[in-house]
Amino acid sequence: MLLSLLSGCSEPNTGPDKLSEYLGRLERVTGVSIPEKPPFPQSLNLPLENAPTPLKSNQIDLIDFLSLSGCELQINLGRRNTQLGRTATSSQQLLLDLEFMRLAPACSALMQERGNLELATTLDRARQDREKALLKSIANAILMGPEWKAFWERPSKLAYYPADTSSQIAVALWQLTALSTKWLTGDWNANNREFELHLSSLRAGDGGALIMAYSIVSQDIARATEMLMRMSDMAPLCPYAQHTERSRTLENIVSRFFVRDIQPWLVALRQRKELLLAPVQQLEQPLLAAISPQYAQWIVLRDELLGRHTTLIKQHIGAIETALAECTRD
Repeated sequence: MLLSLLSGCSEPNTGPDKLSEYLGRLERVTGVSIPEKPPFPQSLNLPLENAPTPLKSNQIDLIDFLSLSGCELQINLGRRNTQLGRTATSSQQLLLDLEFMRLAPACSALMQERGNLELATTLDRARQDREKALLKSIANAILMGPEWKAFWERPSKLAYYPADTSSQIAVALWQLTALSTKWLTGDWNANNREFELHLSSLRAGDGGALIMAYSIVSQDIARATEMLMRMSDMAPLCPYAQHTERSRTLENIVSRFFVRDIQPWLVALRQRKELLLAPVQQLEQPLLAAISPQYAQWIVLRDELLGRHTTLIKQHIGAIETALAECTRD
């Protein structure tokens, strides 16, 4: 009874657990010690960016603000000049800028009708400044915001990942891509609540878990491959071209632990990667000109890691086949 209770409290058999078990089994059958596992590469952490500074543009002073009576834009400038507006997040600054660009032309036309040409010109220049900075404003709001950092934050452990995820994160990513594309093509209408909700959804995202899982796979599969290659050089399984107890044990280990346990998890990881990476890349692509060199380099390293999956598995299968090749002769 006690044993059954203890077994019921054991840790879940997660993907990393299965890889560790596989490495341990390989160590016993190959006689090769498990190579030391390197630490998680710090280069795979999302680079921390300095907080973006608000756009500097032609400022509307108090007299100009009062002159905007009858313009919807007056409300926008009023919100911007409050304490809350001056400390607005990047996403809130973006929404204010979009509203400003949308409302400024009508207000400028009204100022011209009233003969206030100087203020009309100031409004036009302020709108142009914000339009020129729109790419950077969107990048600041999305790719440098706290929600994006939370999306790429590594968890303390993977648990049942990716079985404990949903497709809603991918939906939010596609929606943000659609919104940023719309804004960059001149449609500056924005549903503030919709945008903030999509951003907020990113906080529950699993980009960091995906990178962590692929890093573990990359390191552990590479270590398993190294063990098999070293074994083939040091102590072949079938020195007389006949199956041995060791060769049959290796076949059983590969069949049970690699094929039956690990490969289904690897397939699930690949499916999760395909679900997330496509909208992530679509979101980033139009904004690349506005990101830092550090972020651009991180994208390269991230995508290289997520793209090595198939090659690593092929190399490992090749090492298994090489180890057993001499055992197939009659």
